[in-house]
Amino acid sequence: MELAKNYHMPYLLDGIGAATFRNPLLDFLLPSLLYVNMVAILDEALIRFIDVRGLTVPKKKYRNSLHGRIEFLNDKLSIDNYSELQSIRDLRNKLAHEVSEHATWETLDADSNTIDKELRHLGFVGERKDYKYFGERSAMYDCGEPNILSAQDYHFGVKHDDQVTMEFSFTKKIHKSNG
Repeated sequence: MELAKNYHMPYLLDGIGAATFRNPLLDFLLPSLLYVNMVAILDEALIRFIDVRGLTVPKKKYRNSLHGRIEFLNDKLSIDNYSELQSIRDLRNKLAHEVSEHATWETLDADSNTIDKELRHLGFVGERKDYKYFGERSAMYDCGEPNILSAQDYHFGVKHDDQVTMEFSFTKKIHKSNG
C-alpha cells in the first residue's frame, strides 16, 4: 500500500526541486480498488478460519456471504471487531455497487488497521511491518554505448528497517543528436 500511496514520487527523481502533482483520477480509483481487494482477503481469511476450526455455518440462520460469516463468528465469540468489520463490509458493497462511492487513502489506512488487528486476533498474521517509500537516482555516467551521450539509473520502492523489500529500477539514456 505504501508504494501505491506514493505513486507520484518517482517523478520527483527526474528534476531538481520539481513539483509533483497527485493525479485526481488515481487518487479516486486506487484506494477503492485496494479497499475491495483488502476486504476480499479478509473474507478469504474468515472462510479459512471457519474451515480449519471445523465449524459449520447453519445455512438457515446465516447467508453464505461475508456478512453471514461475520455474524456467525461474532455469535461464536471468535471476532473482536464486529461493528467495525460490518462497516468495512458495507463500504466494500458501496464501492462495488455505487458509482459515486469511493474510498480515501485515510479510510483505506484506518480500515486496513482494523482488518490487520482482526487477522492478528484470529492468528493469521503477526505484527505488521512498517514499510517506507524510497527513491534515488545515480549521477549521469558514460555507459560506453555508441550514440549514447550519458545514462542515469533510477531506483524506487519500499524498505523495511533499511532493507529493500520491493524495488523497481530503470536506466534513462540520453541519445546523441543526429543533426
